[in-house]
This record gives sequence, C-alpha cells and structure tokens, in this order.
Amino acid sequence: MKDLGSSALEVSGLDVSKHVVGHAVQHVVRHAAVVTAAGSSSRFNAGFMNGRLDSGSVKKEFLSFEGLPVLARAVKPFLEVPGLSVVVVTYKAGCLEETRSSLESLVPLLDGAGVPLYFVEGGDTRQSSVFNALSFLKRLWDDDAGFDLVSIHDGARPFVSKDIVLACLDAASVCGGAAPCVPVSDTLVKVSEGFFSERLDRAGVCGVQTPQTFRFPDIYEAHVKARDLVIGVGSVFTDDTQIFMDFGGRVAAVAGNPKNTKITYRNDLEGGV
Repeated sequence: MKDLGSSALEVSGLDVSKHVVGHAVQHVVRHAAVVTAAGSSSRFNAGFMNGRLDSGSVKKEFLSFEGLPVLARAVKPFLEVPGLSVVVVTYKAGCLEETRSSLESLVPLLDGAGVPLYFVEGGDTRQSSVFNALSFLKRLWDDDAGFDLVSIHDGARPFVSKDIVLACLDAASVCGGAAPCVPVSDTLVKVSEGFFSERLDRAGVCGVQTPQTFRFPDIYEAHVKARDLVIGVGSVFTDDTQIFMDFGGRVAAVAGNPKNTKITYRNDLEGGV
C-alpha cells in the first residue's frame, strides 16, 4: 500500500490515523470537513448474506463508480473549495486499511493543497462516530488549527457538488448552521396497519441532504450535550441538524440537488447519472 508520507500520524489515546439559498460565497472561510464512513452498509446488503459485512458482502463506500471509489468521490469536492484546513474520515472498526486505500487517489491533491487527512474510528451509531471526529477536531482547535466551520458529510453521498459545499459554508458563516434540502414532490401519507390513514400537507416539507455545516465550537458543544442526553435517557439522534437545533442553533436552508443522493440501496448508484 502506498505510504501517506507526511500525511500520516498516530495520536496516543485515540484510534486516529492521519493522512442562505442562492448566495454566492463572498469571502474565504477556514473550514474542516468530517466525512462519515463507519456504517455497516446493512441496508445496502439487505437480502445478501443476511446483510452482514463479511466476505460475501460489500461496504458501499469502497465500491468503484466511474473509476473512483464512492468515498473518494464524496471527499473530492471539499478539496476544490478554498480555505479547507483538515479532513477527518470516520471508519468502521476493522476497516482502516480499506478506508485508507479508497482515498489513495486523493493523496496528491491533499499534499498539493497542504491539507492533512485523518482517519478516526467510528462508534456504534452515526452520532457517536461524528462525536469521535468532532472530539479529535477539538484537540486541533485547541492547538489553534485555524478553522471556523465544519462540514459533516455522508461518505456514501458521492454526487455532492462544490457549489453545494460553498453555499453551505456561506450560509453557516452567517447563520451558524446550514444544510442543503430539496422540496418533497411526492404525495405524503401516513400508513396504519397496511392502509393509508391520513394525507399530509407537503407544503414547506423538504428532504435534508449533506453536507451539514456549522460553526465548529457550537456544533461540538451541541454534540457534547446530545451525548450526555443519550447516556441519560438512551435516545439517539440520527441527524446533526437535529442535534444543533435541539440545543439552540438555527439552520439555514440551502438549495440542494435531487442528484445529491445517498447510496443506501444497490440501485442508488444510478442516482447521480
């Protein structure tokens, strides 16, 4: 395997390896990127080897799409945005080497831009994985790493564009938080015992995408409070905008793109074509 050279670091105490809608960005903002790739891909593998990540199943972030791994495609647009200070990728326990390998093609871009890449082991839930990454970033922040915002992005969302990343950074720098969303076009209903029970008004209803971008100290503090709540009552948050809003933040709606889909099932790889 190719050595990451100057982009490699082991940090003691942590399992870490280094290597507003329509607005245009008016200034360069220093920012970090967290890309999550610590999931089990159970839904992607549903019905195949019982959904287990074993020798017969696959981790969707490592699949190749048009010559580039899904994870690399998810990370690459952030490298095209000015002001990027650091990238942190979470990985599933036991999958560090595969995660590292899937990003080898980006090493020249990272080294050329002087942007360090770190790998942080994820937890049992998406919330805990993101918290691990933010906790590592907090150590860099305390050492004056030089970033104001952090974008949290799904590693299985490879069709994101540079423009969406920029729009979220622009809005979050003003509002504190921002995320891309797409208006729902389908009719919405509630289903009870196998039958339609109620039609829902879709006016103002949107599907939320990633990256979800925040002022770093604010989202870190919100995650600390969310972690303590989980420990106390056992609830788990599945979305970072929910955590941010539940603990006092506001999230601006940025225009998303229907093509910016997340790879959840096998046919989703056709979504960005």
